[in-house]
Amino acid sequence: MMWLHPFIQSVALILAVAVLYMGIQRFRFQHLKIKAAFNWKRHVLLGKVVHGLWLVGFGLGLFMAHSAWGSVNLTGPHFLAGVIMVPLILISLATGLVLEKPKGRRAGLALTHGVCNVILFLLACYQAWTAVEVVRLFLLD
Repeated sequence: MMWLHPFIQSVALILAVAVLYMGIQRFRFQHLKIKAAFNWKRHVLLGKVVHGLWLVGFGLGLFMAHSAWGSVNLTGPHFLAGVIMVPLILISLATGLVLEKPKGRRAGLALTHGVCNVILFLLACYQAWTAVEVVRLFLLD
């Protein structure tokens, strides 16, 4: 059961690579005026899936850590990065939902959305890196 959290977060990170790639293509087209293909519907769908998986994974991580170890912050930086991610996920999800509705140009909102997501992706990569130590210390003994 303890492997469910790392599995969900691994799937989310793999999907996040695809969503980030699509977002970069959109940025290139919109702001740099470079021709680039952008599958808008897939970007929106997978973006929602990734944000949902990250939130579910966060909740599962808290639940499993508390159930197994009686504390949620034993993992130190891994826990802290997850806590930092939650408000960014909510901001990114909210801005993405607004951008989903076609109502003209909102370059500032799109940039806010993109910056939040780049930070989230970097934090998720950091999470994966710190998870190796968490797995080694707590799950493989």
